[in-house]
Amino acid sequence: MRVYKTSLRRRLQNLLRKLLGLNMTESEQRTRAQVIDTRAEVLLREVEAKAKLAEIKASQSASELAAIHLSQFAGLYLLILVLAFVGSCLFIPADSIAVVAGLITLVVTSLSSILKSIVEGSAEALNGNGKNNKPKGTE
Repeated sequence: MRVYKTSLRRRLQNLLRKLLGLNMTESEQRTRAQVIDTRAEVLLREVEAKAKLAEIKASQSASELAAIHLSQFAGLYLLILVLAFVGSCLFIPADSIAVVAGLITLVVTSLSSILKSIVEGSAEALNGNGKNNKPKGTE
């Protein structure tokens, strides 16, 4: 039992020296230092990129954030609306289906037009009133 503890202790000591770089030659230590410097540089650049991305996200306007959100989830919203219409056709009386179809058509049409304006890039040229910001002579 004592021999096992001694050999285990030696192995742990050798492993610790190896991890700390105490048993390395000078060229191995230089190589290890370069690897550590490279890793530190990569981590620093990752942190800088994340900070820049956070700054860009913080500087976006509400309309830009809404455009990004709608461009990502508009298909899902359209799917939910169509499924809601199909589901409502199964459970409501036949004379009320026209009302539901009209409301869902209105929402789908407006969502589609918003998505189209985002894709075309014309959302940036519109102000809050839905009118162009360009002067009349520059078209």
